[in-house]
Amino acid sequence: MTLEQQSDELSSDKPQKLTPVEKETLAKYNKRLEQFQTVKKLKEQGFSMREISRRTRISRQTVTKYMLAETCPQYPSGVKRKSKLEPYNDYITQCLKDGLNRATQILLKLRRKGYEGSYGTVVRWVRTELKALKSAGAISPAKEVVPWSPSRASWLLTKPEADLTLDDIDALFSMKQADESVAKAYALGQRFAQMVQEHQSEVLLQWLKEAALSGIDALKQFATGIKQDLDAVKNALSFEWSNGQLEGQINRLKLIKRQMYGRAKFDLLRKKVLFNPMMV
Repeated sequence: MTLEQQSDELSSDKPQKLTPVEKETLAKYNKRLEQFQTVKKLKEQGFSMREISRRTRISRQTVTKYMLAETCPQYPSGVKRKSKLEPYNDYITQCLKDGLNRATQILLKLRRKGYEGSYGTVVRWVRTELKALKSAGAISPAKEVVPWSPSRASWLLTKPEADLTLDDIDALFSMKQADESVAKAYALGQRFAQMVQEHQSEVLLQWLKEAALSGIDALKQFATGIKQDLDAVKNALSFEWSNGQLEGQINRLKLIKRQMYGRAKFDLLRKKVLFNPMMV
């Protein structure tokens, strides 16, 4: 029985003889038929493919297929269409076994390999495959990978290597393997930290040049900011003295003034600064 005959069966007064699966298939076809007729109607009115896609909220690929078709497409029941993810099934399985179980991370890797499908397809595939692997004992159900926040990851790039934990080392290795720019940022970050700790002002200009040519926006902006106050940064790297004490007193003064909502005159503010034992 074709889908059109099934539709006539439901619309007639005769008892329905369709199975639940047939009813579900028919419901999908009726929805698709309604979309097909809407696309054809909008096409006759002179709307473009882009505008039809926007109005109907249907992908441009589907709209184009409907515009070229003479009748509403039918998909035979029992015939499983090949997924765009099937060529990458083994790769996804290996990612899951390696502990990479977030669909967003797997999608980024698949994009680099040429995958052009949707994010939702990846989510469903990963969810199904992950459940099957856990049931088969291929991976531990308790094994979860906690994603690193950008701030946490950026701090890791400048942290001394001797202070890294085993988890830090594993995370850093994974990030450097996943993206070459992370490895480049790590090398520049380590050199900058060493330059500051050892007061190596003579290598500052070379570091700024390499940061500007790194192709990493954050480092380029950081280097530009240093160049705008280059003499001060050079002095900070050359001399042992620091303006930290001065900045601390300024911060203390601002805090006391804000406690009075910024309305203190100089004489009262002076007394609060000099005689406030809680702020010493």
